[in-house]
Amino acid sequence: MVHNRRMGVAIGIDLGTTNTVVSAVVDGVAVTLEDEQKRRLIPSVVSFHPNGTVLVGDAARERRLVDPDNTIYSVKPILGCPFASEEVQQLVPRLPFQLAEGTQQQTMVVARGISYALAEISAFVLRRAKAVAEHALGTTVDRAVITVPANFNDLQRAATKIAGRLAGLEVMRILNEPTAAALAYGQAIAHAEKIAVFDLGGGTFDVTLLDLAGNVFEVIATAGDTALGGDDVDTALAAFLAEQVIRAHNVDPRTNAAAFARLRFAAEDVKKELTRATEATAQLQDVGLDANAMPIRMSVPITRQVFEDVVAPLVDRTVQVTRQTLDAVALSPKDFQRVLLVGGSTRMPIIHRRVRELFGKPPHMRVNPDEVVALGAAIQANALSRTKAGAKKRTAAGALGASADGGKVRGDSVASRPPTANPDELTMPQVPPAPKAPAAPPPVPGGFSLPRAAATISFGSLQAQSDTAISPAPAPHAGKPSAPRSPTLTGRPDPRREPDAPDEQTMAEAPKRPEQFIEPHGIVPAPRSDDDVPRPRPARRAAADATPPTLPPPGEQSFPIEIDITPNVAPPTAADVEAGHAVPARADAPLLIDVTPLSLRVETVGGFSDVLIHANASVPCEQTRSFFTGSDGQTTVRIRVAQGEAPRFAENAYLGELELTGLPPAARGTVKVAVTFELDADGILNVRARDTVTGRETAATMRLTGAESDDAALHEMAARQRNQRVVSG
Repeated sequence: MVHNRRMGVAIGIDLGTTNTVVSAVVDGVAVTLEDEQKRRLIPSVVSFHPNGTVLVGDAARERRLVDPDNTIYSVKPILGCPFASEEVQQLVPRLPFQLAEGTQQQTMVVARGISYALAEISAFVLRRAKAVAEHALGTTVDRAVITVPANFNDLQRAATKIAGRLAGLEVMRILNEPTAAALAYGQAIAHAEKIAVFDLGGGTFDVTLLDLAGNVFEVIATAGDTALGGDDVDTALAAFLAEQVIRAHNVDPRTNAAAFARLRFAAEDVKKELTRATEATAQLQDVGLDANAMPIRMSVPITRQVFEDVVAPLVDRTVQVTRQTLDAVALSPKDFQRVLLVGGSTRMPIIHRRVRELFGKPPHMRVNPDEVVALGAAIQANALSRTKAGAKKRTAAGALGASADGGKVRGDSVASRPPTANPDELTMPQVPPAPKAPAAPPPVPGGFSLPRAAATISFGSLQAQSDTAISPAPAPHAGKPSAPRSPTLTGRPDPRREPDAPDEQTMAEAPKRPEQFIEPHGIVPAPRSDDDVPRPRPARRAAADATPPTLPPPGEQSFPIEIDITPNVAPPTAADVEAGHAVPARADAPLLIDVTPLSLRVETVGGFSDVLIHANASVPCEQTRSFFTGSDGQTTVRIRVAQGEAPRFAENAYLGELELTGLPPAARGTVKVAVTFELDADGILNVRARDTVTGRETAATMRLTGAESDDAALHEMAARQRNQRVVSG
């Protein structure tokens, strides 16, 4: 069956570490969509079968024990992370399947002798979510809002967007999971409130503090840990079970990845059982060979108290992050009227108890914690879709008016409508327009459109050059300390802002060094001024974002997921709402004011770094800093960019570098270069560098180290997605 893509609908997808959930707004109510067997949770598992097919979902999860080498799961926390990163290296010995390094430093998985980028694995799961939605809604689905942990960095957000494109979806927005959950809950909140979202999923933890006033959702601050979640609980309990095996048989299952994977599988079942009962028994099978070379099989009884003792250090970490976030914005737990629990791991009784102790009130779980994020994403997708449709109607009306009146625009035309008519402005306050965005990158060969997160810079191929040093602009008041940093846009303290000393005061007080000792890539920022506050700007969808990927339409793909696309969804009922599977959606579009979770910075001399956009600055926003050339006759400068909170550049997530060439040769300190960071509504960074004398400029969205951003590689992945047979169930 071939569907008309113009009739496609927009959905919300919570792409989870353990499970993925898809939702849509039906008859004014956001509802979780079910598959053919009435299941709402799609296991985020992909298994490559010996017969060449790809299993996704429940069928794949069943193969974790029988084919661990070729069954991929729990990759979300490392999506977009370079292979050499600490996050990936910690997982290498824990996972039964093979992780390897790709050509762009990205992390790959190897199954059946073929290397797959992590975005491809996520794309298989997203295709299953898309098919479930089409089955439930009885129509084509071509657009989605996809959620990510609030603490995901630029690398991870860009990789998620690429996965959506590979799955045949126009990614309308990358939305933070706690913000999506607040959207779902906030539909029923009538008064102004401060709420805290405690989000513990399968692989990540976030805490987000928000102000809710009517239909305005403003994020105060967000923090978290992308390496803390239900998977870590399973691993801790599996380690406890391994100790029982060692005591009984003098065999350590942790030395064998497949055996330890079986322990983790058993630990996950025990964890779920102990959310309902005070005792459970772990059934261990084939976790090693005993003294007689027979497979070890044993039962291990576990009480809830023992389980909570094992996982207490992990729970302590979540509480510590929450306290630090509250302290950083000078708020008390008593300032919050509600605490929302989000994520399947919050079902553990110990989480309820510790959150209640911290905030002095019982947490809310009125909406199903596994589904609330997807429900909020569906509300946002519906709002974006309706606003875009309204803008198109007004555009058409304006064109007709101009034709009828001899070129004069009449009625509710584009020229006469208020600023809020922009389909993207519902997620931000009204602000003056910003400078024109740089041109969109060229499409990938074969017609596959690149997202802005994969543009025009390569990393690792540019060699160090002696003429790339940048010196600071002359200080207006020599010897005086730099002006203090301005607060974030919301006027609140910066929760994770590092002290000024390492990157400003220390550098200002350091003795001047001869030019030959300036690092080839080092830069020293000009002193900050009142203009250095990151300023908000209208969300601007780049041309590549605005154009849906040119993948084959659903009915024409060569790997159809084996389900019938028939309209079988019923309007949500009061029982659905009562059970937490549905949320009434307001008619008016929500106004989201979100923040960036991590600081964005450039490298300075001595291996330090300087922040251009601080953590918890409202997005979208932009910031510009000025630098001067550091050597005579210098014609090239290079700006190295990272994301994180460490003063030392190397301790942050390296995003890439930008090179500006063709500078007029002149004496050091006379050529001024303006560096601009632009952060869009998806939290993805665009960088510009401009010679202020000649106006020569270079710009690119960071080609992320570790992300699958090579044009040829993306084209290859898209072709592989089209040609591989996928079986779901």
